[in-house]
Amino acid sequence: MKKVVFSIFVLCSFVRAQDFGYEYLMLTEYRSLGASYNLQRFKASSSNALSDSNRITFSSSLPFIEFRQNNGRLAVGYQTFTDIRGKSKESFSVYGETHNDYSIGGTKESKGAFALPVVVSANYVRAQSSNPSLADFDIGSLGLGTGIKFKHFEHSFGIQAFAVGSLMYASEGFGTDYGSQASLCGEVQLIFPELIYRGILVGYRFEYQRWNMNNSLLDYQRRYQGMFVGIMF
Repeated sequence: MKKVVFSIFVLCSFVRAQDFGYEYLMLTEYRSLGASYNLQRFKASSSNALSDSNRITFSSSLPFIEFRQNNGRLAVGYQTFTDIRGKSKESFSVYGETHNDYSIGGTKESKGAFALPVVVSANYVRAQSSNPSLADFDIGSLGLGTGIKFKHFEHSFGIQAFAVGSLMYASEGFGTDYGSQASLCGEVQLIFPELIYRGILVGYRFEYQRWNMNNSLLDYQRRYQGMFVGIMF
């Protein structure tokens, strides 16, 4: 059964690539392991009912370890920050997403195409509260998104770029609070096959997130942007 499922997956991937008219499937079928370095801002939304002295607010670097495969991404990040009281706090993040692309233009001669991506994404973000008597920000989210994507591949170079908006259901980790998360993400990827080992993937990503919960004390927003690099294998 596992072999059958794997064969179907490979066949579907091949058919999608052929629908785009790509000659260079080696650039569309890849895996990479790498890291990213981002500048971020995490702060309360205008609807947050907490006083300024009790809000979680920080600006710090946000490093990720990232695994990417074709249209999928898994990123895990950890950082420390100093709160308003001068205490050291921790924040932990996990992001995952997968794209299913539907061609809306392009020819075999151009080796490129525009596509409509349907994105399934999930994330978990935890940040320690500056007040020990208040709950930490501890939210997991799952949802769907779409936007526009462009791909262009040649024998020794590939580029992918997309902009996607998503709406997610959000829930507190070990509590009863729930709500929604809206996000806007843009990314550019450059693929250089066989530059080092099987190739290098480099790019830039911007993401904005906003949480709107039934408990307004958990209404926060995050914005981060930065470069990533991965080694293909």
